[in-house]
Amino acid sequence: MARVKPKRRGPSMDLTAMSDMAWLLLSFFILTSNFRDPEVVPVVTPTSVSNQKMAEENMMIIKIDDKGQFLFALDEKDRVPALERMGDKYGVKFTDAEKNAFKSIVEFGVPMKDMRSFLNQSPDNQKKYNPGIPLDTIPNKNQELIDWVFEAQEANPNLFLAIKGDQKSEYKQFKTLIAQLQDKNMNKFQLITSQE
Repeated sequence: MARVKPKRRGPSMDLTAMSDMAWLLLSFFILTSNFRDPEVVPVVTPTSVSNQKMAEENMMIIKIDDKGQFLFALDEKDRVPALERMGDKYGVKFTDAEKNAFKSIVEFGVPMKDMRSFLNQSPDNQKKYNPGIPLDTIPNKNQELIDWVFEAQEANPNLFLAIKGDQKSEYKQFKTLIAQLQDKNMNKFQLITSQE
């Protein structure tokens, strides 16, 4: 008589724990990731081979867009003290509502004479209005951008300066900015580029 062979069964696995683990990992990475603030004016940087990373905090960034206009960005904690110092220097008084509006602005490119009207606009209109912060080629003429740098550094001495320029911006803008910084004995700054 023939022997009856039992059917072979593969090993069974319960995948419930694996799906739970996938959800835990996904939620962990979503909750711990840092999202960048949106740029008001997108700047396409030139490439380089440098591997040095830029600091995440205590940074002030000067941006030069493709039209050659200067924009300025600060960490959130440094925005209001720098605005107050610039207001004192240029004789502009800001209300608490304007200071709160400035605190939420990631980057701006507005001269001090237009700053109050800029801060009283809606956020959508603020993104559209960026005529650029003035920086004259003649030393000590109209150096509002340099004043922003030094007043922000007076408010927080630990700030580092980084310059981010669009690859289509003209070299003379960089040259003017660097010359004005060097005239004030500021020779240490980083240039932001993208990796090749």
